Amino acid sequence: MGWPLIRYAHVSKKASKNRGKQAKKGKSAKASSSSGASAKESTAEKSESSSPTDSASKSESESESESESSDTMKDAPKSEPDKKPAERAPNGVVGIEKVDHVVGLVEQAFLMAFLFSLIGVGTYQFVAGMIFNVNSTWPFEALQYLVFAIAMFGAALSAQKGQMMSMDFLSRKLSDKNRVMLRVVTNLFVMFACYLLTRGGFIGVEATEGSEYELLPKSTAYLVLPVGAMLIALHYVLHTICDVLYLAAGRTPPEEEGLKVH
Repeated sequence: MGWPLIRYAHVSKKASKNRGKQAKKGKSAKASSSSGASAKESTAEKSESSSPTDSASKSESESESESESSDTMKDAPKSEPDKKPAERAPNGVVGIEKVDHVVGLVEQAFLMAFLFSLIGVGTYQFVAGMIFNVNSTWPFEALQYLVFAIAMFGAALSAQKGQMMSMDFLSRKLSDKNRVMLRVVTNLFVMFACYLLTRGGFIGVEATEGSEYELLPKSTAYLVLPVGAMLIALHYVLHTICDVLYLAAGRTPPEEEGLKVH
């Protein structure tokens, strides 16, 4: 009886040892699984905490790239629209414009000469009368003729620039073609007025022949009136011919100051 009991006790000890080892292994496995789960949770939390910063940095980089692209688009030179080539003027217009331009240059030269002469005569009259007490009558006569000449040549120059007479209050409400036709009619009216002025000027020249003078005969001085009227009429004739040529070609002339020299 003693031997079996001892053997049973020995077997039960071994079984209890094996059970203890298995329980330890189970605990270690549970601990490892729990540590793995906690590590996974920590990595997930880290990824979650880092994701907003990453998204914010991504959004910032995208906004910076967009701002840079917009700046480059602003700084990039804008492509100019293709300019249409200027239409060629009708036959004969270029030559008429050159003649009108040359006549205008001559008028400018005479006008400047008359202006400087007016300043010089006026200065002489003031200095001679106020300082040297010299009273001459010819400066009064010269000043009258110079003022008259400046008025006539200035009117001729303004006619060359196309600024002497216009009907803007009416032409603004018309189409381009009708505006040109109205300008032609206005030019014809001005040419008729210049004809009357030229005729009256020659009549005045004939009436003043043989009159007394100190500096210049009145008949010679009064030639400025018909000459200036003829210059004004010449410019309006040239402008009217250009307008008619444009209308005959089915086009409208450019709205510019005076005639353009090509």
